[in-house]
Amino acid sequence: MDDADVPPAAPPPGTPVPETPALVISVGSHACVVHVPGHGEVRCTLRGALYEQAESSGETRPVAAGDHVRVTLDGSGGVVEEILPRRSRLARPESGGGKRGRVRRNVQVIAANVDRLIVVAALDDPPFRPGLVDRFLVAAASHGLHPLLVLNKVDLAQSRPGLDREVAADYRRWGYDLIATSTVSGEGLDALRTRMAEGISLLVGHSGVGKSSLANAISPGLQLATGAVADYHGRGKHTTTAVTLLPLTGGGWLVDSPGIREFGVADLSPSDLARLYPGFGERPEHCRFNDCLHRNEPGCAVRAALAAGELAAERHESYLRLLAEQEQQARPYAD
Repeated sequence: MDDADVPPAAPPPGTPVPETPALVISVGSHACVVHVPGHGEVRCTLRGALYEQAESSGETRPVAAGDHVRVTLDGSGGVVEEILPRRSRLARPESGGGKRGRVRRNVQVIAANVDRLIVVAALDDPPFRPGLVDRFLVAAASHGLHPLLVLNKVDLAQSRPGLDREVAADYRRWGYDLIATSTVSGEGLDALRTRMAEGISLLVGHSGVGKSSLANAISPGLQLATGAVADYHGRGKHTTTAVTLLPLTGGGWLVDSPGIREFGVADLSPSDLARLYPGFGERPEHCRFNDCLHRNEPGCAVRAALAAGELAAERHESYLRLLAEQEQQARPYAD
């Protein structure tokens, strides 16, 4: 959201710092909008020290949507004095110029304090893509987010009868929370609404899987246009983004990020990926080597399961692609 688009609030002069932390609901280039209990939405600037803290920690911006902050209110808006510790963050790596031409890796925090990452996938139209789903689930685990897999458009899953049960059985066996939904029949909507009624939720998924339709069905007051909720892919262009928190009718907040189309799995080592990848997590303890990456190592339990037909070759190939990305990110940047 651009600063010019945000009308400044005018709380009474001398209003004390709220005892309840304010919630950042959108971030502009030099200011942010916070939700202050008892005052509503207030446009705030940031103390200069917060920019210094962000630079020292390698983050591209001091605050992100979802941050809890303490503010001082005045007659023209407010000032963010302090950013409270985050319980989670969703971030992606960026490269930026450092001193004397040195290239360093920065991190762009997409949203903070997100309680759940809702991965929306269609069983048909478009077809189910396990590689992309698994990438999202890894991102959730690496950032401390509770993952919820939503299999949408179950009313259209006719090309492969029983696919919904097959997919659901696999992910539930691996310990994931899963809901099958349809905005046509209403299946699963009450369960999804209950999950989203508290905290902050972020919907991700391939284009066309029905994220905006689901959001509107959960909270009709949103009136999001089809395609309004961001389409996420696995990696890519790291463009400037505008992230906003939208209040849901039944409680809770939804992260709306129309500018974000792509993000990668940041701050994840190859060994952590081997441990967190869906369906692999319970197998490494049976590998011969504790640091097995399930590639060419002898005595690999994952490769044995692959040879026995217990794991799909497509899933292992998707894992290897993501592993190569993480190894590339882990290489030090040269002067």
